[in-house]
Amino acid sequence: MDDNLTDQQQAEVVKQWLKDNGLSILVSIGLGISAYVGLQFYQQSQLRESETASRLYAEVEFALKQQRMSQAQSLLQEMDNNFSGSPYQQQSHLAMAKLHMDTLDYDNAIIQLEFVMENAIDESFRHIARLRIGRIMIEQDELDSALALLSSVTASPIAYTPYYEAIKGDIYAAQGQLEKAKVAYSLALDSLEPGNFDFDFIKMKADQIQTDATPLDSSQS
Repeated sequence: MDDNLTDQQQAEVVKQWLKDNGLSILVSIGLGISAYVGLQFYQQSQLRESETASRLYAEVEFALKQQRMSQAQSLLQEMDNNFSGSPYQQQSHLAMAKLHMDTLDYDNAIIQLEFVMENAIDESFRHIARLRIGRIMIEQDELDSALALLSSVTASPIAYTPYYEAIKGDIYAAQGQLEKAKVAYSLALDSLEPGNFDFDFIKMKADQIQTDATPLDSSQS
């Protein structure tokens, strides 16, 4: 604003500017308020939805612990209908799969795990499901299929590398390919910190492979 204008002239300029731009200012303020209110509503809605999904997941878990399969399946269907794509949906299917695995109902366990692999948005859930299917296939003596499933993952997050390699080691060991098993176990151990349960358990299997291989080496020498 021109400093040479009198106070009255400056006031008139301000009045005229407000007259010319007042509507756009009000619109901008209104839009800002609407956006803020909309964001608050969205956040509250998301929170309520998450709380409802969490309660439903707890009900699924409780039904499964009580082995009320009919109730658990009904709750799982409700989860699929109302919270598709949510972490709680994937956790519910993993919980259902675990019950089937515990009761040696491997076919139905795989159905649940394949659902997670195909529908999970979070990559972590897909890795968990794939690894569990691999273990089931080992139990079913479908070693080649298990190896093909795990090998289909060309790059996995480092957090899952030791588990992929450990299961591959189990497959090779079951196939009698002890050298490949040792390499796989070694790769698994390289990705873990010594001293935790997973490291110790895999190392025990690796040591056993070494023990099993020694007599064979001696007889061949």
